[in-house]
Amino acid sequence: MSEGVRELRDGSASRRGILRRIPGQKGFSAVELLAVVVIGILVSAVAAPYIMRLYRRQRLMTVVREIESLVMATRMQAVKRNQHVILHVDPANHKAWNWADVNNNFLQDVGEPTINEYIIPDYVFFRQAPNGSAVNSASAVAFDEYNGDTTLVDMIVFQGDGTIVPPQLASSRAAIRPGSVTMKVPGGSVDCSPECRGVYIADTSSGTANPDRNCFRISVGDFGATGRVSLLKWLPSSRGGNGGEVNYVPPPWEWYDDR
Repeated sequence: MSEGVRELRDGSASRRGILRRIPGQKGFSAVELLAVVVIGILVSAVAAPYIMRLYRRQRLMTVVREIESLVMATRMQAVKRNQHVILHVDPANHKAWNWADVNNNFLQDVGEPTINEYIIPDYVFFRQAPNGSAVNSASAVAFDEYNGDTTLVDMIVFQGDGTIVPPQLASSRAAIRPGSVTMKVPGGSVDCSPECRGVYIADTSSGTANPDRNCFRISVGDFGATGRVSLLKWLPSSRGGNGGEVNYVPPPWEWYDDR
C-alpha cells in the first residue's frame, strides 16, 4: 500500500474521530434537564389559570352571541313575512326556537313550524344580576305576559314592522337611562333597578351580588319602539356602576373571573 493511500485513510479516520469527539461538545446533564422540567412546570402552573379564564369567557360569549343572533334573525323573519314571529327562550330546558304566529294568538299551533332552533349548553345560567331570581327560572327571560295572559312568558314577539309587542308584566318593562353618564357607565347604558325586560345569561348560578360574576343582558327596544336589539353587560357598583342603580353597559367590557 502506497504512502499516499495510507495517509488518505488515516486522514479519513482522523476526520471521523474529530466528528465523534469535538473538544468542548457535550450533552445535557441531568441537572440541566431537571431545570428545564421545573421551568416547564412553573410556566404551566402560571399559565393554566389564565388559559382557563379565557376558555370560560369564550364559551360564555359564544352562547350569548348565538342567542343575540337568534333574536335578530327572528326580527328579520317578522319583517320579511310582514307578520308576528315569536322567539321563545326556555331557560329550564336550555332551548330557544322561533316560529311565525300566523294565528296571532301567541301560541305555536299546528301548521306553524319552527323556523330556527338552538340547544343552549348547560354550562351557562339564566339569572339576573345582581341578585335576580331562581336560576334558570322564567323570570330570567323577562318578556312576560301578553293580552293580559300571565301564562304567556319568555317570548319576544316581533311585529311585521320590526318592533316588538311590549310585554305587560311590570318586571318586563323597558329599561331606563342611567342617572349619570360616566367613563364606566357611557351612553347606551341602562339602569334596570329594580327590574327590566331582557334575556339574562351568566357564567355562574350564584344568586348573590357577587362582583366576580359575568352577566349579559340581551334585550329589544331599550329606548323607544325601534325594535333595536341590544347586548349589554352587568357593571357592579363596586366596579364603577352608579350607586343605587343596576347598570348594564355596552362594550368594551371588563371581565370579572378571579375565581
